[in-house]
Amino acid sequence: MKTSRHSFSLSPIDRARDGIVSTLIGTTLAIAGCSDRPARFLSYSSSFRILNWLAWIYGFEAKDLLNEDGVQLALWNLLRSISCYGIRTPQTLKAPVSVVWSLSYRCNLRCMHCYQNTSQPSSDELTLDEQLSIVDQMAHVGVSMIVLSGGEPLTNPNLDRLIERIRMHKMMVSIDSNGVLMDRGIIAHLKELGVSSVELSLDSVHAKSHDRFRGLDGAFQKTLDAIELCSQAGIFTTVATTATTLNQTESKQLISLAREHGASRVVFFDLIPAGRGKDIQMLSLSRRQLLDLMALVTYESSRNRGEVFVELPQHVIYSSICNGESTSDRPEKALSVERFSVSSFFNCAGRGNLYRKLAPYLGGCPAGRLYCNIQPNGDVTPCMFMPSYPIAGNLRKQPFEEIWNSATFEALRDRRRLKGKCRECRFVAVCGGCRAKAAAYEDDYLASDPTCPIQAANA
Repeated sequence: MKTSRHSFSLSPIDRARDGIVSTLIGTTLAIAGCSDRPARFLSYSSSFRILNWLAWIYGFEAKDLLNEDGVQLALWNLLRSISCYGIRTPQTLKAPVSVVWSLSYRCNLRCMHCYQNTSQPSSDELTLDEQLSIVDQMAHVGVSMIVLSGGEPLTNPNLDRLIERIRMHKMMVSIDSNGVLMDRGIIAHLKELGVSSVELSLDSVHAKSHDRFRGLDGAFQKTLDAIELCSQAGIFTTVATTATTLNQTESKQLISLAREHGASRVVFFDLIPAGRGKDIQMLSLSRRQLLDLMALVTYESSRNRGEVFVELPQHVIYSSICNGESTSDRPEKALSVERFSVSSFFNCAGRGNLYRKLAPYLGGCPAGRLYCNIQPNGDVTPCMFMPSYPIAGNLRKQPFEEIWNSATFEALRDRRRLKGKCRECRFVAVCGGCRAKAAAYEDDYLASDPTCPIQAANA
């Protein structure tokens, strides 16, 4: 596969523009006196004019982008980050856009690939009071969205209190669930609490295969029902699939099945050998199969029937060589906080694609840059697929802001700290390789991504 050296290159004019914009934003926030006060910034009427000005400078439309609470917080986070650090490639942020919070090891299923190795709650899990305090800390630093995961978050007896506290701070809430416990009443209740999106796991188009993979007979139909009910309730619904050799040939059918039941987005995750995933490492896709999956996702994304993503940082590079249309050509969808809830693995297909402009600043592996993970005991790691290594800090001992600025996370924001082929790659700024795979396969989160299909294709 051949890729252009200059697909994402910034010209001297681009860099001069970035420098001028950085200075102007810093000056504006200083004059407004709101660089560390989100409430004051969000009530500052010129924030809309600032966004429109940025949109004009960087070539996108800002219409309606500030309608959601999470987008307003994300804008505040971005502007004060630029004020503090300048515009960088990739960009350093004062706070993560989103945090995936693994609330507990308690789960009603026993999935073959579970990176958390969930079953029963552990004795050292955070108390409700500790969790509420952590929510307050994340709000203070400017987190836009909290993704409540697990285990199965719907088994958490304090879920309502936690969601209410998150929404009190105007942060967005998403739920990662297997869907088995969802019924019409529970979904209506989540909607009333302010949950804006859900991600439901579906790993096959065949009931027996899905149920075997998830460890529960009947799970398949319950999950399909949950997808349809969440969609009907007006909750943004994502279907998440762990891609393995067991379901690789079903990928296209699975996209169709998810769309038929109302899903707004389908996301493919590559198998990470963490937790119980280590036991089925032999089911991982080959480099050739990863390329085939990226090709399918790129094609399906162009059909304008809902979003399709693949959680591979190399997809930024792969899709950039593709022409045609893409759902990411539309700024109102491309810049949604939902889109950045975990992924910055942009689909860059289409000549007018906004992501091609964003990729040098925000593209590639988001671990420790755009999001991070909180473990049930308060440990903070760069990614949900890195549950035990590296640990940047523990929230019982350190505040969230201090951990976010730890040496562990700082290393991920400087791609020059990467090792091997990832460091040498000309696309390091827009990709950076999968840090979870480096941690899982090489025991070094800064090592080269050992499964990179782009390096193999260009070898």
